[in-house]
Amino acid sequence: MLQSIRDRAQGWVAWVIVGLIILTFALFGIDQYARGDKAVIVAEVNGQDVTGNAFLTLYQRQKSRLEEQFGDMYDQVVDDEELRLQVLDALVESELMRQWAMENNMLITDQQLATAIHSAEVFQQDGKFSDKIYEDVLMRNGMNIARFEHEQRQYLLEGQFYSLTMMGSFATPFEVEQLAKLQGQERDISYLRIDQRQFLKTAKVTEQAIKAAYDDALDRYIDPQKISVDYIDVSQSEIAKTIEVTDALIQAYYDENKALFTLPEKRHAKHILISVEAETDEAKTAALATVAEVQGKLAAGEEFEELAKTYSKDPGSASSGGDLGTFEQGMMVPEFDEVVFAMDVGQVSDPVKTDFGYHIIKLVGIDAKQTQPFETVKADVSEQYKMEQAERQYFDLLEQLTTIAYEQSDSLEPASDAVGLKVQTSELFSQDGGLGDVLSNPKVLNIAFSDELLKENMNSEAIELSSNRSVFIRLNQHVEQRQKPLAEVAESIKEQLTRQVAIKEAEALAEQLLAKIKTGESPESLIRDGIEWNTVGWISRTSQKQLPQIVSEAFKVAKPTEEGASSWGSFQLTTGDTVLLQVSGVKTQGISDGDKVALTRAFAELFGTAQYKGRLEGLMAKADIVRLPAYKTVK
Repeated sequence: MLQSIRDRAQGWVAWVIVGLIILTFALFGIDQYARGDKAVIVAEVNGQDVTGNAFLTLYQRQKSRLEEQFGDMYDQVVDDEELRLQVLDALVESELMRQWAMENNMLITDQQLATAIHSAEVFQQDGKFSDKIYEDVLMRNGMNIARFEHEQRQYLLEGQFYSLTMMGSFATPFEVEQLAKLQGQERDISYLRIDQRQFLKTAKVTEQAIKAAYDDALDRYIDPQKISVDYIDVSQSEIAKTIEVTDALIQAYYDENKALFTLPEKRHAKHILISVEAETDEAKTAALATVAEVQGKLAAGEEFEELAKTYSKDPGSASSGGDLGTFEQGMMVPEFDEVVFAMDVGQVSDPVKTDFGYHIIKLVGIDAKQTQPFETVKADVSEQYKMEQAERQYFDLLEQLTTIAYEQSDSLEPASDAVGLKVQTSELFSQDGGLGDVLSNPKVLNIAFSDELLKENMNSEAIELSSNRSVFIRLNQHVEQRQKPLAEVAESIKEQLTRQVAIKEAEALAEQLLAKIKTGESPESLIRDGIEWNTVGWISRTSQKQLPQIVSEAFKVAKPTEEGASSWGSFQLTTGDTVLLQVSGVKTQGISDGDKVALTRAFAELFGTAQYKGRLEGLMAKADIVRLPAYKTVK
């Protein structure tokens, strides 16, 4: 339950800051906050410490996100030292924004905080905020409500820094008009394309050139160390497939565990929330007067739903006549919950006081608790039974394997024989990983290339791939890293050099052809094998009938200087072909008012982003920032 926050926050603020609470979960996670700061300090910003705990929270989250994005390529794509510096810089900027907010007496009201938290989907059920889910999520992450709300308030302060900067940016009509002209511009183009492949057969590459290229890039021609491993894979889901069931068995399981297949009672209610505007006797008296007014109108026969639309201060339900939908017992705050589950259908309650204010509740309907028939859930019962039995067997097997693999660490065969699981052998793979979910798992790779396996040749401990699957591994074969000899890579080097020569030949030919065109020869007269002329016509910046690179380059060529003249540009395609592009005319098409509105917003956002960056850079220039070496090694 949100403490000291009334459920009446509404308005534009919700749309400005709703993303911040979600961003906090996505980037930082709430589980870290409850652990307490580490003693290590990674930076100081105007005398304020940036702690190792804050650094690790963001670093680990960012690293996990990148590992998920790049998979096996993570180590090749991401430089850990650079990632650590980026994380540190982000925390320094965050601290500067918080300090700026405090110096300028910026604050986050209870209404703003309530709106942000209520708008976070992670705390919602059926599109509405749930106190129970809110408390459960925080509890699962070891976080108390007061601490969490304090942290959210700090993040929303940072959001104000950004929002205030962006709100002050705008684009003038002249700027928008100029941008509209550029956006609506069209160009009449043609191009000559010189294919580099025509020179592949005639390109000459000497043995000396191949040797020189090899010597200059020896690190490109290294075959990394590779290993293969023996492993035992133990999985609850695989065990479940071996468990046999009969109708009698699962019928008995169903009879003993009907609660697992019973839908709980749900109640459908509506309410009118009368909030208390302040913690004063006058505010309480005013709220009770409003409650009495509503009760009087209900007694006079006015519709509950219409009164909810008029009087209720619950932004989530007022517009729908106070409808809260259906919910199970325990999902609402205790005072509200107790009353609702003691009411009869159609009954309207007396005022119920909660931290949110006074509620007048109407019970609309009751969905009684219902045990689903056996035949309806038979498949689910069978699956549940198998998984329950498999779970017991899984942990029994895991315990046996752990003991035997440790006690007889020179082989996996004894463990395999004891539990009846086959020892499998992998193909050779490098530290970048191999095929399949076992050899691509980061935990497996870390242990597979550890000294324990490579040098001591011992069985690994259980490596948990998921909550119900583990593997045990040991080294089978180890192939050391080696420098590939020139003879092994000479052919691939020759292919690379040949292509480079062909591309240069195409560029040289393009220069010759352009010179001929400028002396008066027509492009059509230059057509032959490997050289093609394409008359395109008018294109816009959004044209999709040509390669994106051709469209982009077409609008980089200078405009023709006079009527009837052409201008030319030259560029290389990603394929290696060279293109000579002709612009024969330029015109501007008007754009709609709707598009101008979009351009105005885009321009304003562009300026706002520049101002935001400038303001932040200004704060950093004036600040006393000390980045401590600990950020490079803290774990």
